[in-house]
Amino acid sequence: MLVVLVVLVAGLLVVLPRLGPAPDPSKLPPRDRAVAVADGVELNVRELGAGAPVVLVHGLPSNIGDWADTPERLAARGHHVVVYDRAGYGWSSRPPATGDAYSLASNARELGALLDRLGIERAALVGWSYGGGIVQTFAAEHPDRVSHLVLIASVGPAFPDAATDWIGRVGRSPLGPPLFRWVVATPAIGRGVLEDGLRNVFSGDVPPGFAERAAAQMAMPGTVDAWLAEERGTAYAKLRPESIAAPTLVLQGTNDRSVPVAIAEDLARRLPNARLERIEGGSHMLPVTHAVRVAARIHEWVADR
Repeated sequence: MLVVLVVLVAGLLVVLPRLGPAPDPSKLPPRDRAVAVADGVELNVRELGAGAPVVLVHGLPSNIGDWADTPERLAARGHHVVVYDRAGYGWSSRPPATGDAYSLASNARELGALLDRLGIERAALVGWSYGGGIVQTFAAEHPDRVSHLVLIASVGPAFPDAATDWIGRVGRSPLGPPLFRWVVATPAIGRGVLEDGLRNVFSGDVPPGFAERAAAQMAMPGTVDAWLAEERGTAYAKLRPESIAAPTLVLQGTNDRSVPVAIAEDLARRLPNARLERIEGGSHMLPVTHAVRVAARIHEWVADR
């Protein structure tokens, strides 16, 4: 089935013209501060507010803008909020996909370097989706630098490494990178694929403007390669939440089609000091659809302990 699908999609490369308006880069959030974290790698970073530091780590493929107004809500509650585009996304650098680049380990190193550059010795870390795997990796390696964890629709060791949908299977094939570069550069095809994916992560209607911003990001050179490298190179089974002592809040929507509730339940069982909170009817996109509740729970979790 996969071979047939790959052949059919490859045929589209030849017969379909590039129709429709091209993605508009102005739809992306504006650039903020560039912070060097490694040779040739700079992260686009936004800081808001003052107080105890809370660092937001997004998933894949994503960027600062996907947090909606969650950073502003946390800053208004008295936190020093740090939100950034991970390497490969938004306005951050796109390093070559060599070695262990675009892995949980490389992202954890970049997170640590960012904390160093900002002079933050210890922080509460909020990881969303793939970002949850990053903060778990960092917390296991640097327990003294993490005061609290909040995992939102997070991956965990029970999350399957093997792709279960056709996009994931094609993406992990040799044809994946050139095929998806063509898809995002072909508005007539790319917009349909993107909107279908967004309806899945939102478990329904997509908020106005979200698809335009997502299309603009995916069309930026290097984004597809970063996304596919992370998809191909991550072994979630190697995560070890059992070794994380930090108090951890696990937030999970009950209608999440990307990360099933069972993954959150498994995480909460493995983490020594965790609380699982289910958000009834919530999708994978809780920071967008439930920003008020998410910001309130992050604040309460950090402030009460």
